[in-house]
Amino acid sequence: MPEANLYIDRIELAPYLTPAECRAAGFADCRELISALKEGRARPEDSPGLAPDKRYALSLALRAQEILPPVQSLELPRPVAPELYEINEPDAAAPVLVTGNSEFTLTVLTALLSFTVSPFFLLLVDCRGDTADMAMIYRSFTPQRLDQSLEAQSLKDRVSHRRLIIPGVLAPLKEELAGYLPGWEIVPGPICAAELPLFMGEKWQPPAGV
Repeated sequence: MPEANLYIDRIELAPYLTPAECRAAGFADCRELISALKEGRARPEDSPGLAPDKRYALSLALRAQEILPPVQSLELPRPVAPELYEINEPDAAAPVLVTGNSEFTLTVLTALLSFTVSPFFLLLVDCRGDTADMAMIYRSFTPQRLDQSLEAQSLKDRVSHRRLIIPGVLAPLKEELAGYLPGWEIVPGPICAAELPLFMGEKWQPPAGV
């Protein structure tokens, strides 16, 4: 059975690198550094101009094929309970990641989140078990269902901010979601989960000793 598309080819590195960082790594510009990283001619850990957390996040993005678990591409959805998961004992300031209630999505995200000690809330919205890309196609991720999940988990009372990070494939729904949920900021994240450590920046801290 074929594997699901995890959009590894959609990972972007350029938005997270500055010209000064690329020059400090010994390259004329960031395009050259990115090519060298992707081709294995350079390694993040050998780039002293990068902060340790950025080197770690880059290494995860470059090893996406290795760190993301393969999941099967199935014709029928595989729903799990639309619950709120607490990762690394989150407090009220912890970021909130929002996605659909697919078993495969949960498998991929929990595997990725094992590479950080940073706290997160992970909110699974009832999309009938569709993955985020299929939820976009079938319109199963709706403002109403997101609102229901926020209410069911009393998220307003659990966080001190009003920022929700949605998968990048759901970015076209940003304005619709924000219009239905006044007071909440809807922030599209990356399309591939392995880019999330770069996207989160200092809010994604590696385990001790890494």
